[in-house]
Amino acid sequence: MGRKHRLVVLVALILAGAGAGCSGTAPQIGLPSPAETSAGVPSATAALQGILTPQDLVKGTPTEVYTRIARGVLTCWFGADGPLKAKYIYHADAEPASKGGRSEIKIMTRDREAEDPRALRAYRVVIAPSEDRKAKVEVENLRLPQPLAERFKLDVERWSKDEPGCGEGPVTAGWGAEPAIETSAPGKKEKSKKP
Repeated sequence: MGRKHRLVVLVALILAGAGAGCSGTAPQIGLPSPAETSAGVPSATAALQGILTPQDLVKGTPTEVYTRIARGVLTCWFGADGPLKAKYIYHADAEPASKGGRSEIKIMTRDREAEDPRALRAYRVVIAPSEDRKAKVEVENLRLPQPLAERFKLDVERWSKDEPGCGEGPVTAGWGAEPAIETSAPGKKEKSKKP
């Protein structure tokens, strides 16, 4: 959720609390009745509830969610023909599961002339623990071009839910654990070597 949305939610909650202080009852946010909506337009209560719904919670521990996202980023975006491989660097910090499993994936701009090539942060993905074996995933675009950032965000959302694939582009996995199977072209006979 962006900073502007958080500010709107904070102001709405403060105003709701101030209004409740005058009436002596605590504010309650619930589903609006059909009478509260007119001509298919939701009421302010329904709109506020839509903002407060935790859309970014996904099933799995933070470590599991981090693993799924990191695998996707390294395969699709930093793979052999990945769109970020030439100009960006992948960097991640992850706590062990015993300490909560909080992790952060940082996509850094590449500066080949600098002593440390990780010049500036371009994108970040934060995975934090939540209750009921769920994790909270937040993304922030700092310097990626907007079309690329939108594709990246959609991929992160998909991977966090354990849905495979590389979105719009082809899968560019660099290698597999299984050995390659050699096959000969059909119609060609292999010549045997005589000693």
